[in-house]
Amino acid sequence: MNKLGRVLACTTLAATLTMTSLTGCGSTLDGTKTVATVGKEEITAGTVNMMLRMTQAQMMSYYSMFGTSTTGMWENKGDDGKTYAESTKDDIMDQLHNLVLLEQHAKDYDVTITDKEQKELKAAAEKFMTDNDAETIAKLAVTQSDIEKLLELYSYQTKMYDLMTADVDTNVEDKEAQQSKITYCKVSTEATKDDEGNSTELTDEEKAAKKDQAQQVLDKIKAQEDIAGADVDSLAKEVDESLSSSTATYSTNEDDEDSSLDAEVMKAAKELTEDGQLASDVIEGSDGYYVVRMDSVFDKDSTQTKKDSIVKERKQKAYDKLLKKWAKKTKISVNKKVWKTVTLTDEDVYSFKQADTSSKTTDSTDSAETTEATENTDSSEAEESTETTENTEESSDSTQADENTDAGENADTEATETAE
Repeated sequence: MNKLGRVLACTTLAATLTMTSLTGCGSTLDGTKTVATVGKEEITAGTVNMMLRMTQAQMMSYYSMFGTSTTGMWENKGDDGKTYAESTKDDIMDQLHNLVLLEQHAKDYDVTITDKEQKELKAAAEKFMTDNDAETIAKLAVTQSDIEKLLELYSYQTKMYDLMTADVDTNVEDKEAQQSKITYCKVSTEATKDDEGNSTELTDEEKAAKKDQAQQVLDKIKAQEDIAGADVDSLAKEVDESLSSSTATYSTNEDDEDSSLDAEVMKAAKELTEDGQLASDVIEGSDGYYVVRMDSVFDKDSTQTKKDSIVKERKQKAYDKLLKKWAKKTKISVNKKVWKTVTLTDEDVYSFKQADTSSKTTDSTDSAETTEATENTDSSEAEESTETTENTEESSDSTQADENTDAGENADTEATETAE
């Protein structure tokens, strides 16, 4: 899964969660207990629970954008045998370990939190606490100190990322990043499905008719005075309204052939060495017949995008490598009994919701997002026992701090809790 460090940047963390308890009161997590230790620094259950709930709310928001929900998701198992809830919790714990490591090594880069920044972080944390009622705070199991700590950790991350990756080589040769761009028309020969989902393969006669359509499109393009500028989409629709054209870019670097293009299409495209050149014949792919035109052998825009991506990957690898090195030299332990009391289930639901501000007059430079979350918590407190393990696994943290979020920015939000 994607790690959502950006989502938990200072402004988002300072926003407010509102919750609805679906099963009544339930038991409350003891957020003061130590859930993990990084070196000599102890992390409270409330701190990591806050990270987890904000991540959960973001995931709910993401799914809702596509008209779906996370119902049933948490118990689904991945290839590693872990449930999605377990994997998400593991990711959050790893993120928190890395955030603390960043703080502990900030002095290596002369990074500090200024007095002004500290005051702003404190003000943001105070607002979070005052905007939420006592019952909501109890459900989150956080204190003002927990909120301030998280804001500090994300501030260090924001300041540290560029410094930690400053020595990364940002020069990328054209040969490594070159992208070519093609336009193609596909006449599909894939099996058809009826209303009941039953598949029917095309007959040889039907496939021949499909190939003839592709040939007609090819002939129409060849007949144009300006083949390079020909509107392939319009010409394809002259043959059949269901046909259309698409564009695609692909890497010319043999070590980086990540294109989803049909293998035969890719092979034909590589034989086109000039801009505007049209493949002379219809290409038979695994799922259809293709007409292909080379638009740009060296596509500047997509090549530059690829270069930026390569530099970003290099920086991320350097960042992760350094975090891994620090983790190997640091004693990291997790209190499994306490961590077990922090759960992710369908009965424990958080989601963001835009507040209704229609009745308020707000200056555009002072308005902020209000979030709402729904929670149902029914976790039981377990006896505390600590298992200490030296962290020798890769602690990859893809929560880049490149958004340069102002640590003192605060969301003007309010939270309430309703028990059903």
